[in-house]
Amino acid sequence: MSDDQHLTLRPATTRDVPALLSLMDSILAWLVARGRTEQWGTVPFSRIPGFENNLTEWTSRGVITVAERGGAPVGVLALAPAVPPHIPSGLLPPGALFVHTVMSARGPAGRGAGEALLREASRRAEAQGAPGVGLDHWAGSPELDRIYDRHGYVKVGEYKSEKDGRAVLNTVRIRHL
Repeated sequence: MSDDQHLTLRPATTRDVPALLSLMDSILAWLVARGRTEQWGTVPFSRIPGFENNLTEWTSRGVITVAERGGAPVGVLALAPAVPPHIPSGLLPPGALFVHTVMSARGPAGRGAGEALLREASRRAEAQGAPGVGLDHWAGSPELDRIYDRHGYVKVGEYKSEKDGRAVLNTVRIRHL
């Protein structure tokens, strides 16, 4: 495999933040163009007040992993021990790590990046002795259901949230280690 085809994972640095924002905005634009606004809404991540600062802080704390191909970011993983407060209590075991986001570029550049990042989440959780890895996603996507089922994430519950003024049903999953 040539170097431009090889996928590498590494901890993100604060210098990566502009490129990661651009990647995340492009993925959102792809979803919006296909009418899939329930997943992350319609507002580009780079325009969400405080988002860039949060991404910079998480990057400096080692929460963000970047997948690169040919020196360009093609995927991003935010993995942390803190379960977001909107996740109903009791669904995830104490000590589980949580995938706050996993995204990969659309098209050939991103091929395999999401899968590699999910494997990285499990590897890091196992290394820390966590009992599992949790995540949540938009419940209206059979594609996401298939992806997470294939990677061993089992559904443990649901909750409702609001995106762009609309109620959205979300699924909570865990991959037990």
